[in-house]
Amino acid sequence: MASRYVPSGIPFLRSQNVKPGRIDMSSLAYIDEEFHSELVKSQLRSGDLVIVRTGVPGVAAVIPEGIGPLNCSDLVIARPAPGVDSRFLCYAINETAGSFVRAHTVGAVQQHFNVSSAKRLSLNLPSPAEQRAIVEALGALDDKIAVNERIAVAALELADAQFAGAAKELGFGPATFGSTATIVGGGTPSTKAEEYWGGEIAWTTPTDVTALSAPYLFETGRTVTGEGLENCASQLYPAQSIFMTSRATIGAFALPQMAAAVNQGFIVVLPPTEELRWWLFHEMRSRVEEMISLANGSTFLELSRKNFKAMPIRLGSDQSIAEFARAVSPLHRRAAQAAAESRTLAALRDTLLPQLMSGKLRVLDAEKIVEDAV
Repeated sequence: MASRYVPSGIPFLRSQNVKPGRIDMSSLAYIDEEFHSELVKSQLRSGDLVIVRTGVPGVAAVIPEGIGPLNCSDLVIARPAPGVDSRFLCYAINETAGSFVRAHTVGAVQQHFNVSSAKRLSLNLPSPAEQRAIVEALGALDDKIAVNERIAVAALELADAQFAGAAKELGFGPATFGSTATIVGGGTPSTKAEEYWGGEIAWTTPTDVTALSAPYLFETGRTVTGEGLENCASQLYPAQSIFMTSRATIGAFALPQMAAAVNQGFIVVLPPTEELRWWLFHEMRSRVEEMISLANGSTFLELSRKNFKAMPIRLGSDQSIAEFARAVSPLHRRAAQAAAESRTLAALRDTLLPQLMSGKLRVLDAEKIVEDAV
């Protein structure tokens, strides 16, 4: 399939483009119109519900209105019957069908959720009017989350543009990532030792990072105990360390907003100063394609710390680096604030939905809660 990708053309959605409740149009692949016409069964249209089959099985999103021709791979496509609101169905699958999806994934090496399993998914649907009312109540939260995402993206793009301007006239000197910052990695405690898991220490996996809409990490899917940390190759890295995925997906970034450990799928950069933190972060973001070219591996690509540390970097004067930091720090702060607010709103949405579906909470009461939140 990858051999049919082209630089531009018909957007081709893959599992990484489907996030809970939204389509992420970054990192798209493209196919030409001829191939698109051949893939009739996987052509998408507005209102279609798509469900991830592999990666994070069961994650669902609705294809938005007004979008052009789309095609896809490795997604279950559902076209709701009359009387079923696709946005409500998306909420229901993302928030209440997780246990069903987990119970119906197959595959020894990589778990996937197939079409036949999706057809057996059973949901209790309220009346069409009630579905619309629930969607409208929760939609206000999603609308605010979408606004926050645009704020974060715009702030990051502006910071990237600031860096491009600051580094434009600079050449590569003797400085490398390894000579400028401390470069470290991570590891995994034994999964057979229960006493290593479920503690209060955040333990980061690439999935935690690739799921982010902006590179600010507030929580992790798993935690370890102090004993678990002592028995793995990771340290407890301070907040605002630079985490970069280094295998399979190379070049996904996170700035943890709390101290956190990482597994072996990361390169961690610990800059010596606050000013260099922002310079190195954006230098790394601008060099992802080069990093991928330096990766190797037969099962999946991995960028070694050795190769990363040896990469030469562009460095401005101390004054220009400090000026850059003063310019972009407020942008990152605003983007992180937007991401934090979205996280709070998403948690509220996820709390309200099962109560609305079960009838424990009236729509009018939910609307009042949402109004107070947004």
